[in-house]
Amino acid sequence: MKKLIIGIALATGLSTAAIAEEKALLPAVDLSFVTDTKRNVTQKTTATEFGVVAGVKGFTLSLLPKYSWTDKKVSDIEFGAKYKFALNDQVSLVPYGEIHVDKDFNKGDKIIGVKTAFKF
Repeated sequence: MKKLIIGIALATGLSTAAIAEEKALLPAVDLSFVTDTKRNVTQKTTATEFGVVAGVKGFTLSLLPKYSWTDKKVSDIEFGAKYKFALNDQVSLVPYGEIHVDKDFNKGDKIIGVKTAFKF
């Protein structure tokens, strides 16, 4: 299962570069391959969250599996969506939602929230 998810993420990342060259085809879509590796020094564990993030006109979708280097398996897959409302040049609100599943796609946490940003 982990090889499948890693393969999909890599293939999507490579196809993202190919699509990015076709500016006339998808001019407004922002596609990114992201990674975030964390070391918990208290629990002595290391994990990498990686995946694809696609955005257009303030709306963003993400697919982010988390690979545990300690357990050598995918422990969580996050499907996320958010939208950025710019109230003015200094203030923005970002409502978001996440659905987490395990490696067998059994539903886990469902999260909703609102992020705020104030520029100075």
